[in-house]
Amino acid sequence: MKNRIVVLLLCSAVLFGFVACKQKEQQKEVKPVQLRVNHVQSSMDPVHASLEVWAKNVNARSNNSLELIVYGNAELGNNIDSLEQASMGANIISIADPGAMADYVPDYGIMNGPFFVQNNDDLQRLYNTPWHKEMVEKAAAKGIRVIGMNWFFGPRHLISKRPIKSVQDLKGMRVRVPSVQMWVETFGSLGAVPTAIAWAEVYSALEQGVVDAAEAPLSTIFTSKLQETAKNLTLTSHFVGIVGAEMSQKIWETLTKEQQTILVEEFEKQGHIYSKGVIDSVEDFKNKLKAEGVTIIEVDTAPFAEASKATFTKFPEWTAGLYERVRASF
Repeated sequence: MKNRIVVLLLCSAVLFGFVACKQKEQQKEVKPVQLRVNHVQSSMDPVHASLEVWAKNVNARSNNSLELIVYGNAELGNNIDSLEQASMGANIISIADPGAMADYVPDYGIMNGPFFVQNNDDLQRLYNTPWHKEMVEKAAAKGIRVIGMNWFFGPRHLISKRPIKSVQDLKGMRVRVPSVQMWVETFGSLGAVPTAIAWAEVYSALEQGVVDAAEAPLSTIFTSKLQETAKNLTLTSHFVGIVGAEMSQKIWETLTKEQQTILVEEFEKQGHIYSKGVIDSVEDFKNKLKAEGVTIIEVDTAPFAEASKATFTKFPEWTAGLYERVRASF
């Protein structure tokens, strides 16, 4: 009897050990899905810290089955480059705006139209419309999964070598723009000479006189130190900065439903926190820029808005009636 009990105990121990080893082997075999999060802002920009919080929350909530790593300063390429990489199946998340997405889904570009979305409330309403859900579906068909598009970067303003106090002052002025049609058409309609330059080269372009002005949200102007090269800031609010996260649709489809939900929910949640921070920091950044010798110029934006209306006629590839439909939706 004793021998039988001993044998049973030995068998149980062997079986337990075998199961434990198998579990360990399986655990070793399960590797986290690594996704590199790329953005073009300085690593000192508030967006970098917010993206790192997003990555940390995703990693923790997914029990490290997802591993997000944040890269700043366009380390993995500019927005256009990283979006292209994502569309081809690379393990990269591009932090890019609707203007960059317009290369894949033309109608997306209207979100970046001049004086179109004017504040965070507008953005959040538009983000939750059936129209935006359509944009997400169309992007998926082009190989890009839009994780979210609800981060409010704030109004974009002009920082320049010489004062801009009216639309007329922009005539012939070389203004740095990204290689995005909406920016090119908008500043062309305002009489400027839009000059496409990568964001990483803007500081030197202003410093060397390649361009006379650049435009960006206050936080980006300050953290990129553009105030060292130009001392006039005109508060035009010509665009509202909107930023989203986009990844490979092919990789998205390999994720579990839970992982997909975590990516989206944590991005949207951090987007609300970041957006509030942007709104709360406006006066602080104005004061910081003033302290570094920048002259802040308040202008009547109505003439700028009127002059830029022609921009919306420059996109024959847009769906018929797009302006009216989207404007009415929020």
